[in-house]
Amino acid sequence: MSIEKKIQNGVPLAPLTTFKIGGPAKFFVEAETSNDIVEAIRWAAQNNEKYFILGGGSNLLVSDKGYDGLVIKNNCDHIRADNDDIYAEAGAPLAKLVQAASQHALSGLEWAAGIPGTVGGAIRGNAGAFGSSMQSVIGSVDALDPLKFETLKLDFDGCKFSYRHSIFKESGLIVLGAAIRLHHDSQEKIAKKCAEFISYRADSQPKEPSAGSIFKNISVDDLAEKQPAAVDQAEKDGIIRNGKIAAGWLIGREGFKGKNVGGAQISQEHANFIINTGGATAEDVLVLISLVKQKIRVKYGVQLQEEIRFLDN
Repeated sequence: MSIEKKIQNGVPLAPLTTFKIGGPAKFFVEAETSNDIVEAIRWAAQNNEKYFILGGGSNLLVSDKGYDGLVIKNNCDHIRADNDDIYAEAGAPLAKLVQAASQHALSGLEWAAGIPGTVGGAIRGNAGAFGSSMQSVIGSVDALDPLKFETLKLDFDGCKFSYRHSIFKESGLIVLGAAIRLHHDSQEKIAKKCAEFISYRADSQPKEPSAGSIFKNISVDDLAEKQPAAVDQAEKDGIIRNGKIAAGWLIGREGFKGKNVGGAQISQEHANFIINTGGATAEDVLVLISLVKQKIRVKYGVQLQEEIRFLDN
């Protein structure tokens, strides 16, 4: 069946996000192969429609008005293992990738256990936790240049990874799949580590719908310049990792836990999470984000930056 025949109108996007917020897509299509993605983008270009690639719907806030264009749901989720490498398509859930690595006694991805989202989204945003990130396991990435409709293979250097950033955020290149470089270890040890990370997340993060961490963590150097006393306290509290101070720690210090606007609320469990308590709108979330940013900017002299992506008309 051609892509054009698969395209639907007015599909609600809220159920396809972890936040459970947002209006409908003007056009919507599910891509089962990389060729489907190419053809969907080609259709959008021919019909003067913008497009958005949707993965697992985490780290995403969709406008209450929805999206005035074509949403392409990436369902390409094939994974294959070969010695120390795993190749994963971009639409594969991180949970599926972590499970495959564990089954093949491959270590290096345990930190990702329990993180929602897909491989493509994790690579694009260089997702990370507990001092590790996607850049620590990427060998190469296959990507689509949507302007030339050409497939490229980028090595590690070509991905230009940095904190919560990659070339895919700045270039418009679309992640199709990646070679993940891991190392062998005992399945028992890998499973134990995964279980520990999952347990930690269950104990420290909210159960209600959310988009994950709202803000990027803060550079120690940036905060030290304005508020050295806060950095000293962060060191005492043991929340500095890789030169970053947890944004949730700073937000929590200002008494934001439990603060709500409409149905959106700063989580009591983790101050860098905004939860949907029921009926929250994107506008509720944006107002709450603005309040937090303003307070932190005035009090500490630093500008919080969103980790989540806002999909607007």
